[in-house]
Amino acid sequence: MALSDELIDEVASADVIVISAPMYNYGMPAALKAWFDQVIRINKTFSFDLARGDCPIEPIFGGKTLVLLSSCGESGFEPGGAQAHKDHLVAHIKLLSRYLGANRFFHIVAEYQEFGDERHQKSVAEALKKAELLAAELASPLAAWR
Repeated sequence: MALSDELIDEVASADVIVISAPMYNYGMPAALKAWFDQVIRINKTFSFDLARGDCPIEPIFGGKTLVLLSSCGESGFEPGGAQAHKDHLVAHIKLLSRYLGANRFFHIVAEYQEFGDERHQKSVAEALKKAELLAAELASPLAAWR
């Protein structure tokens, strides 16, 4: 429990949570799932009250931003993309981010890793550019007002 408490304290004190994860077999790596299992805990990051009826779970934290930086070997996983139905990484992390207190969620991805061609290089360059722009936006004094 000591490690779990320490990790929860880190999440509690953060305004921005950055997670970097590859898409493994269309989902999250086991080590990342284990981390989530340590930081999402009853009466620490969520409450459970049967008086709420069929939705007894409510997040305790709020006002945070979660940024997911991911990579995948293929492409087309974006909403509306040809392989969107296979993307269990982003959907799962977005769902769980609520229990970390994230009210804002951003995702930046580098694709075509398995291809190793110019599409991958272009995707990495675009992801780096998006990350720089997002970092500047989040560092802006006005970011808290958005």
